[in-house]
Amino acid sequence: MAGRLVEQLVDAGLVTEAQASASGGGNPVLASGQVVQNLVASGLDERVLAGFFVTRGFGPMLGSQELARADGELVRRLPASDAHDLCAMPLQTSPAGAIVAMADPTDERAVAKVSEALGGSILPTVAKLSDLLASIDRAYPPDRASPMTDPVVRARSRTPSGIVPLVREKPEFATDRTLSAFDPSLSDLAATASPAWDRAWSRSITEREVSWTPKSSHIPLPVVSGAPPAAPASLPPASFRPPTASGSAVDAHLAELARATSRDDVVRIACHACLAVSRGAAFLALRKGVFRGWDGAGGDVTNAGIRSLWVPASNPSILNEVLHTGRVFHGAYGQTAADHLFRAAFGSHGREVVIVPVMIGARLVGVLCANDPSNETALVERVAEDVGKAFERLIVTQKSGA
Repeated sequence: MAGRLVEQLVDAGLVTEAQASASGGGNPVLASGQVVQNLVASGLDERVLAGFFVTRGFGPMLGSQELARADGELVRRLPASDAHDLCAMPLQTSPAGAIVAMADPTDERAVAKVSEALGGSILPTVAKLSDLLASIDRAYPPDRASPMTDPVVRARSRTPSGIVPLVREKPEFATDRTLSAFDPSLSDLAATASPAWDRAWSRSITEREVSWTPKSSHIPLPVVSGAPPAAPASLPPASFRPPTASGSAVDAHLAELARATSRDDVVRIACHACLAVSRGAAFLALRKGVFRGWDGAGGDVTNAGIRSLWVPASNPSILNEVLHTGRVFHGAYGQTAADHLFRAAFGSHGREVVIVPVMIGARLVGVLCANDPSNETALVERVAEDVGKAFERLIVTQKSGA
């Protein structure tokens, strides 16, 4: 199972052949949790890995606070040896099954073993590997030295030959074009849980509402597309025709933007307005040198997938190009690892994308993106302009205390 995961990470451009070879993914005896640790140690960024799983339907990415709220009774059902070997941390019960954070939620054997130990179906989800390992060590104090106490530190301590990690370390810089440099009121963009996972956490869903349960004898691992198929930039996918924008519908969305009373409403309205000329849409905020997904809309787009998107602005990508040129991008998706991750957040079906800077004054605070747009990209630019105006209006209102 780990071998399939490694192959898909290679296909997605998230790890190199050298990293794949060194991970031990082809060893049937090696647990997938250890393979994941080896990949992180060799340079794969743990946030990127978690984001990859979330875009495949396992989410959201949990933080250390959620991991710390584990149900003690549920924790005791899973033997410590299994928790460490499988890199699995039981958290809460729900009608859909026990919610369990796992280093590799796609591992069928690990899911089945945890399910058997806990006595029922489980709902696998993900977290940063370092947070997950720390929570397992707290809940199940190891009686032997851990082979990797901090995979991120270990990854930074050595750079294997031929390996180019997607993110060597979290950027610490803040340029004059970043969100946090001009106003703190737009900087609290923490990713939130998907609605389905929220319902499971609050014990209010039924099992049939969850797409991933261990009751099936086979959990198919989705295929991650590689580079977009070669085609003229003007050709949309054969199965998708961009809609024709209705002037009255667009005007209604823009009027609603002008009345929006929160940033979340502004982003939601903007993304739905872009659906008039595209397959899907999303807004990415720029914060401390990182493009972070805020919200999205469209048939192939999930909120959890967009909100777990984390692309360092310094990494080579079409997002980086928009940041440094300040110009609208309209064309085929790029070929870098960051571009593949960006495209995966839209469902990996699009051939083209339009990315429009969202400005407040002279500062770029984010980008409005439309997947497989029609030729009427001026609408997306118009919406992006109104998003900037709406953000500015909300800031002024907040500061004036109105």
